[in-house]
Amino acid sequence: MGSAVGKGSAGTASSSVNNRGKSSSPGAGGHQPRPVRERLVLTVATSLFLCAFLASCSGFFINPTISSIYITPSAATVGVGQMTSLAAYATYSDGTQNQISGSSVGWSSSATNIATVTSPGGSVTGVALGTATITASAQGVSGTATVNVTISNITSLVITTTQGSTQPITTATINGTTGTLQFYAYANGSPNNDVTQSVTWTSSNTSVATIASGGTSGNGLATAVAAGTTNITATTTNTSTGQQVSSQTIVLTVTS
Repeated sequence: MGSAVGKGSAGTASSSVNNRGKSSSPGAGGHQPRPVRERLVLTVATSLFLCAFLASCSGFFINPTISSIYITPSAATVGVGQMTSLAAYATYSDGTQNQISGSSVGWSSSATNIATVTSPGGSVTGVALGTATITASAQGVSGTATVNVTISNITSLVITTTQGSTQPITTATINGTTGTLQFYAYANGSPNNDVTQSVTWTSSNTSVATIASGGTSGNGLATAVAAGTTNITATTTNTSTGQQVSSQTIVLTVTS
């Protein structure tokens, strides 16, 4: 009987060990591995979270946009048949500035019969006497510069109020403070060299009279402001030598 009891005890102990072994064998702490479907759901949820996070941060990776464009020089003088180069610079939304070139910027001329411009490139060629506006554009933003086309080798400049005359005058009058008077400029003593639209006109006293200058047309027109006197002059650049050439001075009187 003792033997039977011993066997029974041993059997009970063995059965207990086997039960404990079975209960503890799947893993520490008794945790079961996640089913395949649960792991798949977790992976998809994680992916969706990452996508949403990256989308919310996308603003940090957007390149700054162009807010304005300017051209240097903003005003240039070139002789007929001669060439000059312009450069475009962009100011970006983050405040930085850089030159823009190549296919990133387009160039155009307001008057190709006066000056042409290469695009890409920004090289301007004078075609005929006059003034043209050159435009540089990128990302829907534009900047402009004025190009005066003149005689390539101006050595003298005469201004007058009589069209076609190369005889210099020293005085002129506008009767009344609402009047206007057109001035003309001729180069090298020839009436064929009309540079009225390409020279720079100056009034020494703009409170008495102003004079149009730097536009694509209408230059040399003086407009009275108040009674008094002012000095009218014109200047240009000899594009062959780079020297400035000035006209004589005309004293313009505006009567009341």
